[in-house]
Amino acid sequence: MLGAVATVALAAGCAGEPATGPAPAPAPSSTATPDEGSTTADTADTADGPPAFGRGTGRRTSDPSRNALLVLTDVRTGEARRFDRVVLEFSGRGTPGYVVNYVDRAVHDGSGQVVDFGRGAVLDVYASGTTAPAPDYYDGPRRLSPLDGDVLDGLFMAGTFEGFTQVLAGIDGDRAPFRVFTLTSPPRLVVDVAATE
Repeated sequence: MLGAVATVALAAGCAGEPATGPAPAPAPSSTATPDEGSTTADTADTADGPPAFGRGTGRRTSDPSRNALLVLTDVRTGEARRFDRVVLEFSGRGTPGYVVNYVDRAVHDGSGQVVDFGRGAVLDVYASGTTAPAPDYYDGPRRLSPLDGDVLDGLFMAGTFEGFTQVLAGIDGDRAPFRVFTLTSPPRLVVDVAATE
């Protein structure tokens, strides 16, 4: 079951185009399996459950739907039996695309600012098909310290610019397998990072 859920806010109108911006690529194929222990609304509308965790830690990508025009409205973190979860929720139409991969340094692409997460790995999350500013766009603190969990060490909400929303996730330890998928009603991007111990 998803643990304590924390909500954070993301400041609107960050400047600067992502320097390592996502390049379109097909989404990796994976086998669907039940969601290992999570029964929240963040999995309620998946027919077959989320994709399985693979063994690799390589880049995951998917294009947004053709009509996507999404506004970030909420960010949640939590923990389940075998993974920690990050959920980006949107208002608007369509399905977000994404590029998610590990990077050597946590860099806010808009400003070039290096974000300190300590000595662990850093997962760089981009949602595409997004826009800002908007009346219901998220506003508030940029940093989130997850309340529970074994894998996530913290989040930095970098912002939205020219169709991309960037979130940096600090990992407690080495690069761990992760999975990425989208949900509808409302549109959401979900990133699960596997516990390796």
